[in-house]
Amino acid sequence: MQLRTGLRDFSFSAGELLLPQSIKTKGPLLALRRAASFWARDAFVLSYPKAGRTWFRTMIGYIINRQYELATDNPMEIQHFWKLSSRVPNIAFTHDDNPNLKFGSEVDTDKARYASKRILFLTRDPRDVLVSYYFDAKNRMKVIDCSLSDYLRTQRGSIDAIVAFYNAWARARTRVRDFQWISYEDMHVSPRTVLKKSAAFLQLPPPDDALLDRAVEFASFENLRKIELADGFGHKRLRPADPDNPDSFKVRRGKAGGYVDYFSADEIAFIDDYIARHLDPFFDIYQRPSCRDRANENGFKEPGLAG
Repeated sequence: MQLRTGLRDFSFSAGELLLPQSIKTKGPLLALRRAASFWARDAFVLSYPKAGRTWFRTMIGYIINRQYELATDNPMEIQHFWKLSSRVPNIAFTHDDNPNLKFGSEVDTDKARYASKRILFLTRDPRDVLVSYYFDAKNRMKVIDCSLSDYLRTQRGSIDAIVAFYNAWARARTRVRDFQWISYEDMHVSPRTVLKKSAAFLQLPPPDDALLDRAVEFASFENLRKIELADGFGHKRLRPADPDNPDSFKVRRGKAGGYVDYFSADEIAFIDDYIARHLDPFFDIYQRPSCRDRANENGFKEPGLAG
């Protein structure tokens, strides 16, 4: 651990001092830097896009910032905190292989590269993820221009991709150094409990109750919305695409179970049945028992998904 930290810090400092920007950001050297960065990471926080990462990232970043007295302006930049102090664990936040850009059949299932890593896996109800990612893709990234109904059944990154990504990690969880699962729903119920558990897993000092309270308050929906409106972090990661369009905000609704406001009863039944048939039992909190029973007992025939 100490050897890796020493090599990490030396290579970073030498690279910053000796290498010109023009060759650090392209070609073989860029690939080498990325490989070295992956090797140096102590832990990864993985999630499908729109699973609550901004919320969790802000809370845990606030805690790290205070624990190590970093005094940074943006608590979301956790992946760079180790550059400010070698005492800080090198934590990466990633969506893994960008499953939101794929059909379910294209989602990567080989997680061997993470075998020596600690994986903190964040999930959210796939139904809520689907709605939230749709609005993000349409109004922020502007990579789709279709109805939610059309997106559900025909586009990349829909329910089949979400389920495939969850399944890949349900199966890979025993093949990594250590694995811990947290959920958006648990953060709504007891954010302090989730933060305590996550801090221990990420090998951070135990946060006291006062620090936990401040982190939860700082990352509240209301405060993050104010920060986003004011561009308080000075970063595109937390900046509305259109201040006049509520659906273009990164912090959009912050609601669990809000998908019922967007789908018809038939669409919800379709999604429920797809999850009942395909989602790994490890994530059974996202099952609807009545749908699972109907699928198993009545020989449910699944409508097709493109891809």
